[in-house]
Amino acid sequence: MPLSLSQLAESTGAELCGDGACEIGRAADVIQAGPGDIAFVYTAKYSQYLTTTRASALVVSRALAEQCMLPCLIADDPRLVFAKVVALLNPTARPPAGIADTAVVNPNAKIDASAYLDSGVVIKAGAIISAGVYIGANSVIGENVTIGMNTYINTNVSITRNCVIGDDCTLHSGVVVGADGFGFVKDGNSYFKVPQIGSVLIGNRVEIGACTSIDRGALGDTKIGDGVKIDNQIQIGHNVEIGHDTVISACTCIAGTVKIGANCLIGGAVGIRDNIEIVDNTIVTGRTFVSNSITTAGVYSSSTLMDTNINWRRNASRFKELDSLAKRLKILEKKIDDKLK
Repeated sequence: MPLSLSQLAESTGAELCGDGACEIGRAADVIQAGPGDIAFVYTAKYSQYLTTTRASALVVSRALAEQCMLPCLIADDPRLVFAKVVALLNPTARPPAGIADTAVVNPNAKIDASAYLDSGVVIKAGAIISAGVYIGANSVIGENVTIGMNTYINTNVSITRNCVIGDDCTLHSGVVVGADGFGFVKDGNSYFKVPQIGSVLIGNRVEIGACTSIDRGALGDTKIGDGVKIDNQIQIGHNVEIGHDTVISACTCIAGTVKIGANCLIGGAVGIRDNIEIVDNTIVTGRTFVSNSITTAGVYSSSTLMDTNINWRRNASRFKELDSLAKRLKILEKKIDDKLK
């Protein structure tokens, strides 16, 4: 259903400029947009499209507002306003409350009347499914799991015993919450499995990407704070704690008993070793290996940049010589200092 530009301005908090009655039915890329569409231009790099786009309206930064001849929404953060516009024009559709015929629900589970369970869902004994929850096809909810209000669980998700999921969360397909942590003790020539008896506690407004695994605690609990956003294919080990509003990109691996602070940004394919801490407001760029605790907020990196294979091989071999080169440099510096005295 189309919305007027004035409705979009009121809902997003943006400043309206031009015809507020302009009807908008779709959000689109500024190059491909046509009549009835809204697009956005947030930097001077794309200012040419202010006059060439066929969109009916734009979201623009204040710096570009004077150049815009179309009806527009003016914002300090046009990316954020445009994201809100997209959400308003594309509301999430959920089926009406109910339980599919092929769902299997233990009689000792508590299912709110407003929840929806799709085909093949399994709900074990003691589970609590709160108001407005959606559980997609073939998902399994284990014993004594609690799922908070309005949480959306996609298809083929597994949440094992005793885990807690907060309100307004989204778990995408293939997520596993509460698998056993990787705990083994050497026993002669084999390994003895350490029982993993903790749980996973997930706060409110958390989003977890497809095929991500969050292990249960070995003794205590693995804890994910409010507002955390976790991308696809991420491994979070046992007893990890992640502070509120931290964002973690795809393919990152976090070993056990790591504590990550609030408002951190962790890039893609980052490796974080076990039993270390990362303070609040830290940024770790992609492919970094974090081998020690980070105690001062800042931006941290460790990966080497791409090069031709022959140069990379030469430089990789020279890395091995850095220690001996450093020692030789110290000897030369001492000789120079002695001569200057």
